[in-house]
Amino acid sequence: MTAPLLSVNQLSYRVADRTLLDDVTFDLNYGQKVALVGRSGSGKSVLLQALADLLPLNNRSVDSIKLNKDGQLIPIGQISPPDYRSAVALFHQTPSLSDGTVLDNLTATFCFKHRQNKTFDKDWHLQQLTTLGKHDNFINQSIHELSGGERQIVSFLRTLQFNPTVALFDETTSALDDETAHLLMRLVLDWHDDTKALIWVTHTPSEQQALGADLWRMDNGVLAV
Repeated sequence: MTAPLLSVNQLSYRVADRTLLDDVTFDLNYGQKVALVGRSGSGKSVLLQALADLLPLNNRSVDSIKLNKDGQLIPIGQISPPDYRSAVALFHQTPSLSDGTVLDNLTATFCFKHRQNKTFDKDWHLQQLTTLGKHDNFINQSIHELSGGERQIVSFLRTLQFNPTVALFDETTSALDDETAHLLMRLVLDWHDDTKALIWVTHTPSEQQALGADLWRMDNGVLAV
C-alpha cells in the first residue's frame, strides 16, 4: 500500500487559553483534492499555516506532520525548511508582491540559495498567461497597475512555476470576480495530477464541485474528514 503524500496525526495548537487545532488527524493522498469548509474562526487558516510550517509548533506537534519523501514519511522537523516549503506551498487570499514589473516578481525568488540551480522559464509563463487571457506584454506591466485578480494570477504563477507537491489555498478566490476565479481554478487543475495534492479552503459549494474535491469540515479546531 502506498504511503500518503502528507500525514497528520493528533496535531494540536493552542494560544493562551484557546485551542485552535484539536488533535487533527488525516492522510492526504497522491492525486487527492480537498475542499475545506467551516465557519470563520473554525481553524481552517490555522491548519493551513501549520501544514505550511509557518506556526511556532512545539516538538510534539512538529512530529505530528509528516511528508512523504521517496516513499518514507518524514517528520517535518527532520526536513530543512527550504526543502519542505518547496514541496508544500501556501497561497494566501491577499498576495504579497514587490515593487517592479510582473516579470520582476516572477524572477525574484530565483535569487534564494535553494533555487539558484533552477532556471526561469519565460515561455511557460507566457503560455499560462495566454490561457488566462493575458497578452504577452502583461509580463512587463507594473505591479501597481494590476487589479486584485491580476495580482493573484502573478502570485499563483510565481509559486506554481516551482511545481510544489502539495498546494494549500486559503480562500484565494474569495475576493475575485467569477471569471477570474474560474481561470485560476483552471490553472490549478492543469497543475494538479496524480503525483500532487491540494487543499482548497472555500465557502462556495460550486468551487468544491468545480474542483471535483472531497469535502472536509472544520469546527472549533476539530477536523471531520
